Amino acid sequence: MEKILEFIETLQSSESYHYIDFLPEKISSDRYFELEEYLMINYLDDFSQKICRIIMKMITYYDAEIYLTEFPEEKSRFKFYEYEYKNIRSKSLQEIHKIISYIIKNDISSVQIIFPKKNILVSIDGGFSVTIYGENDEVLKLVEKLVKQENLFLKLAF
Repeated sequence: MEKILEFIETLQSSESYHYIDFLPEKISSDRYFELEEYLMINYLDDFSQKICRIIMKMITYYDAEIYLTEFPEEKSRFKFYEYEYKNIRSKSLQEIHKIISYIIKNDISSVQIIFPKKNILVSIDGGFSVTIYGENDEVLKLVEKLVKQENLFLKLAF
């Protein structure tokens, strides 16, 4: 497991990464937080479903390892805590979907999806935080198509 965590840490330390967003352009006004709060109440479930569909397709295209990390200290009160630091890729797509959706909607833990042969990491935290680390043109082109299919936006961060 230590090797996996090092791999995750190495990719996450990159200064350049992509993220999936629900907005086509950055909002620079103070009203962004008002919108985010509104969307947390009225859109998070829909966003969760979109992200799950993207991930289910990605893990079908490419070999993947999926780990839950960073549960709170009192983890036994949360669903799926028993999977912490275990590769859950052998679970059914339906079960993986439930787990990812739970993490997004409850803002606990994180899901780290590693595509070892492609040197790509998809990091899903609670709320609207979905980040893609690594520079693999083949995978990024596919992700861009999948994101567009869900009416979301893939953005490059520096």
